[in-house]
Amino acid sequence: MTAGSGPYPAEWALAGGVKVRSTGWPQGDLAGDGPAVQARRKSVADLPWTVLNQVHGARVVVVDAPGAACGEAADAAVTVVPRAAVAVLTADCAAVALASPEGVLGIVHAGWKGLRAGVVESTVQAMRRLGATKVEAVRGPCILPCCYTFGESDLADVALRLGPGVRATDREGRPALDLPAGVRAALHTSGATLVGESWACTSCCDGLWSYRSEGTARRQATVAWRE
Repeated sequence: MTAGSGPYPAEWALAGGVKVRSTGWPQGDLAGDGPAVQARRKSVADLPWTVLNQVHGARVVVVDAPGAACGEAADAAVTVVPRAAVAVLTADCAAVALASPEGVLGIVHAGWKGLRAGVVESTVQAMRRLGATKVEAVRGPCILPCCYTFGESDLADVALRLGPGVRATDREGRPALDLPAGVRAALHTSGATLVGESWACTSCCDGLWSYRSEGTARRQATVAWRE
């Protein structure tokens, strides 16, 4: 299944009974921790959420109870616990949700720095340590090459790590990073299979927040869980 530019939330069903939802403007800003944010999160998935303190690294936390590890400095979470909703917040970076037939699931905040650091591969490895065999993944909306003008030195650094497929050009013909290609390369290296992705660009599609185009502190969420 592939989600388009809307409506939101975009939804996927993955192996092991895992459900994934990716939000947009209609579900409201999901950053922060006040009562209004908690109510909005509950409307998306009425479960205890684990939301990380995302630092653009490769640390993965294991969630051993619903809501556990909330606020941990990490960019990915894995769990085997039913009704534990693991989530990441994005406004240009890619959110990647993963699942296995054994009911192991994971969520990844994958910006270019995290991809370069190996956050996707580290998450799949953590899932395998919890008993995952075959791992499948979906990618939520992120910034696309049309809007992701990138410095040549950083682009060369990412291409060295993830392959030349991450090189692209923006709508003006300038060097750009293909973040979805980076996600696909990291999943391939880890042995996981991409089964769905959103092709909405956070920067130029209505309905999504973008830090790069707006400098906003508002965030959409991608959340995964199983009953």
